Amino acid sequence: MTRPIILDLTPGAQAAATLLAALQLPTHVRLAGVLFSGEATEVGVAMAHARDMLDQHGLADVGVYAGAPGPMVPPYGAGRSLPAGNDGLGAAHLVQAIRACPPDSVSVCCSGPLSTLALALVQAPDVAGHLHGVVMAGGAFHVPGNVTTVAERNIAADPEAASVVLGMDVPVTLVPLDCTTRFVADAVWMEPLAAMGHDPASVAGRVHADLVAARMGRGGGNGVDLALAAATPLLALVAPALFSGHLAHVAVECRGTFTRGMTVIQLPQHAGGQPNALVLERMSVDAARGVLRDLLRAAVK
Repeated sequence: MTRPIILDLTPGAQAAATLLAALQLPTHVRLAGVLFSGEATEVGVAMAHARDMLDQHGLADVGVYAGAPGPMVPPYGAGRSLPAGNDGLGAAHLVQAIRACPPDSVSVCCSGPLSTLALALVQAPDVAGHLHGVVMAGGAFHVPGNVTTVAERNIAADPEAASVVLGMDVPVTLVPLDCTTRFVADAVWMEPLAAMGHDPASVAGRVHADLVAARMGRGGGNGVDLALAAATPLLALVAPALFSGHLAHVAVECRGTFTRGMTVIQLPQHAGGQPNALVLERMSVDAARGVLRDLLRAAVK
């Protein structure tokens, strides 16, 4: 079965690699939309690159949109529902893309903050009926966070949005740092991808160049391990056997001075006994790295 999916990404080499990998799975997934959220200049570049990729794969009709430019509740402005300059247009595009899919069919893969998706669900609650599920990279449970010791970056960027999504009675799969800490692009992983760079003008060549530049810090250096967590929502959707986890009720701390953005698994007696997410605890890292690498190598024509 070919499932419609929407990729909700943040600009960067990892996002480009995730989109390119998704385009190699035409018998598994059908792209119904691509969103990028973040700094305006970076979003513009990422959108242009994504449109080039889609054009090269005969998918020029797939919408590419800018997502919400900031969190639902701006810092130090709890009385305002939208940050300055946010007219909700990114969420409106997302609503349209979801509504265009049949009921219980489309999966949204989020590799960044959940601001756009949360706004879409608040503005148009009916779209929840079109969602087969949401797969999101975020949270930290048994490992330290990467923003504070208790908070992971995507959740901490917009805790209110994460709380909204988890509270909307939509099937949610959560891929936390517990799974992704060791899921990185190192020199060994990059070496077999060298063929992607043989034609620098190609889509694959540009993605390869972006990955190399990101590892080298774009200013030189000896190379660093590049996090590949952005690809895990896609992998969890198309290759669930790579992961294991359990159903749980997850709450997001939105108020604490030192714990804002913390994800907490609540005990059944405090959560009404109702799970709201599948929390993935383990990932076969070597196998997942192999799957992603093979998808990227398949892009070389």
